[in-house]
Amino acid sequence: MKYIFLFSMSFFAACCQPAIAADTPKLPDTEVNVRTYDGNELNLYQYPAKGTGLVIWVNGHSWDEREIQAARNLASAGIEVWLIDFAEALMQTSGSSLMRNMDAEYVADIIDAAHQQTGKKVIVMAQSFAAIPALGGATLWQQRKIHHGKLSGAVLFSPDLSTALPALGKDPEYLPIARATNIPVMIYQGSLHGPVHQFKRLHEQLSSNNPNVFFKLLPGVTSIFFQDQNSDEAINLLNALPAKIGEMFKFFDMLTIREAKAVYVPPKNKSNIRPDIKLTPYTGKVAPQAIDLLDSSGKRHLLGDYRGKVTVVNFWATWCPPCVEEIPSLNRLREQMQGEPFELITINYAESAKTIREFMQRVSVQFPVLLDPNGKVSQQWNVIGFPSTFVIGPDGNIRYGVNAAIHWDSEEVVNTLKALNR
Repeated sequence: MKYIFLFSMSFFAACCQPAIAADTPKLPDTEVNVRTYDGNELNLYQYPAKGTGLVIWVNGHSWDEREIQAARNLASAGIEVWLIDFAEALMQTSGSSLMRNMDAEYVADIIDAAHQQTGKKVIVMAQSFAAIPALGGATLWQQRKIHHGKLSGAVLFSPDLSTALPALGKDPEYLPIARATNIPVMIYQGSLHGPVHQFKRLHEQLSSNNPNVFFKLLPGVTSIFFQDQNSDEAINLLNALPAKIGEMFKFFDMLTIREAKAVYVPPKNKSNIRPDIKLTPYTGKVAPQAIDLLDSSGKRHLLGDYRGKVTVVNFWATWCPPCVEEIPSLNRLREQMQGEPFELITINYAESAKTIREFMQRVSVQFPVLLDPNGKVSQQWNVIGFPSTFVIGPDGNIRYGVNAAIHWDSEEVVNTLKALNR
């Protein structure tokens, strides 16, 4: 693996400025129109700038406040920015399925239009699942071999290139684009962003055909663009982003890019983000792991021997709507299992005790919430998405699992759990 640390005096100068403006940022009035290969037209928001660099920011959801502010800061530093929200542009439902299955030719068309209309060097930027069409479009643009300019590389924030959410306890598989990409790539990986423990496997995929993959881990960060991310690491990078992107243009230009040999493979089948829609027999490799955590009230919970009862271990977060939706049914499950050898353990992912206590003032949670402040326990159980729930039988083995929200108090689920005690 390659780490790259491109700190300069401009980094420290940027840190002296506030990350977020006092007023609420709004999208610009200026737009760019791009005619696509299939005769459609995409409208992109534009932050013009007089410099020689242009960032195409690929997104699959409406723009958050910090993202808009970051785009404005880039333009103020002389880096032009084109924003494309494909959910809005294609009138599709936002989410990972759109990013996995959309036509990456659109991104290639945008790169081509950027060169033709501006003549500037281009960096493609994306976060999470939006890295899929961003890298796919870059590869397609290379294969067209009608280059009107230079594609410098890509800057990705905690990219997710998985084919789908894997079954509980299993490792994700990656889309072909992970191995096809050969442009320079800089990754800022949040240590609390989803399955960070799988990042080594992703890096191996990306670097298999590309010697120019670099990364920096961000301790204690989920995303620098989330409003509640106020750690020094997150704020410093957010403030320094214009300087960092400016450095990336220069750094990428010094690298030698291999001739593209791999061919972009469009998705053949629609990816299913949640393969588990009900409680299913467990087929994963992870065995029950010991737990030694404090709950939201400061009480220590030490669990190592799961034998002699049915144990439900639920991983969740307050920012996960499906997690919140299933809490009432977990409350009712606990009631219905009274008199049975049964324990419900819920583990919150990387949130503070204060956040959980405030949440419990708004939402009725009738069970202890254990805190996994750095996500280590979630990693030990190979949790990829939220909610993820393991059902351990009296023999101490994981018998069932589900990585989606379900109705835990349904007759079918309750009977399945009670049957394990028979």
